Amino acid sequence: MLFIFNFAKAQLEVYTQAVEMAKNGNPQDGLNLLKTELNADSKNTELLYYTGLYLEQLKNVPKAVELYKEAVKIDKTNFEANYRLGFLYEKIDSIPQAFSYYEKALLHVPTSKKEEKNTILGRLIILSDEAKKFDKETVKYAEDYFKSENIDNIPPPVALSLANILYQNAEYEDAQKLTKTILEKTNSNGYPIQKAAFIYTSCAFRLQDFDGMTTYYARIKDEKLKTELENTAPQYYYNLGYAYFFLYDFDKSMRYLRTALTIKPDYSSAQIFLNKVEDQNTDKSNAIYHIRKKIELSKELSHDAAYYYDLTRLFVYEKRYNEAIKVADSSLRLEPNRQEVYFLEAIANYKTVRDKEAIAIIHKALKKFPKLQNEDRSKYYFLLGLLYKRIKNDGEAQKAFEQAERGIFEDAAHWELSKLRE
Repeated sequence: MLFIFNFAKAQLEVYTQAVEMAKNGNPQDGLNLLKTELNADSKNTELLYYTGLYLEQLKNVPKAVELYKEAVKIDKTNFEANYRLGFLYEKIDSIPQAFSYYEKALLHVPTSKKEEKNTILGRLIILSDEAKKFDKETVKYAEDYFKSENIDNIPPPVALSLANILYQNAEYEDAQKLTKTILEKTNSNGYPIQKAAFIYTSCAFRLQDFDGMTTYYARIKDEKLKTELENTAPQYYYNLGYAYFFLYDFDKSMRYLRTALTIKPDYSSAQIFLNKVEDQNTDKSNAIYHIRKKIELSKELSHDAAYYYDLTRLFVYEKRYNEAIKVADSSLRLEPNRQEVYFLEAIANYKTVRDKEAIAIIHKALKKFPKLQNEDRSKYYFLLGLLYKRIKNDGEAQKAFEQAERGIFEDAAHWELSKLRE
């Protein structure tokens, strides 16, 4: 029978004696010794913990759990008992209870116990990954662990879960570093290693690391992972191209769409959209043609809000931003509830580096139209994030990009957030 010592490696004298008795073939004598001490001092949390630990090793887990719970009931700061409870609940897949006790253990672990703290963080990271729990609390655990542990010393299961959590939260560079350490240490092609290669390659796509896109790709054998990678990577760049098209940044939009086609040459949706963006950029699109025709036909009529809206769109397309601002004002005086004009005016101010004015317009629009949905809402917040980023107000930029993480703007907002964190 192999007996372990307590989590913090301290050796309570009576526990040590009991373990020696067990090693000599008398486990019941060891248990009787602990019970005698406990009967004399039933509120001693250390004795409760050590007796529970002894019972756990005698395979009497229910009684061990009972004693650990009694210990934390008396002293909730007993991190060793909380940890053992978390560990035992994890073994029976009672994940909510395991989370709860691990979190309590983490809360009360002494600052001097770095190894113990990282052990607890490691369990929380693995459980969070398995439960697909990628919220802010999980990210904090991941970042705390990553900062306090040498990357080469991180156990592979923790490293893989840690990498996935960071990847899911757009921390692509750190996720790539972690998976690289896993992949360099083994030639295995087991599923966990393939998952590491998948994360590494996915990060490479998002970081536009073209060499990294092929470094470990061959180690991905699982068809589901390969299909996901082959579909999501070009889709990611398509989404970026779409998002920047909404911002009238046609050069950046074309660059991302071309990257999508480099990865997947037969990606017809990207090719069709690229043709559309190229037409916009070279003044050949049907949209611009029809706007011009509409304006020509309206010249002899009274200039209503719709006319000025069309004129604003045309000036933004033609990069005549100062004129766009003037006619946008005219449109809004005639029809203050045309939300598209607010966005065009904000774009024109953004393009002419009138950041303060653009921010004010966006806040006014968001206040005036609180029920904006999907792309309409996201594009305002995304542009707001770009404005705050340019004036180096990273806190407000982060809030804005987080609000933009919906629909077609999700990947672009993730990308901008990852750049903010660098």
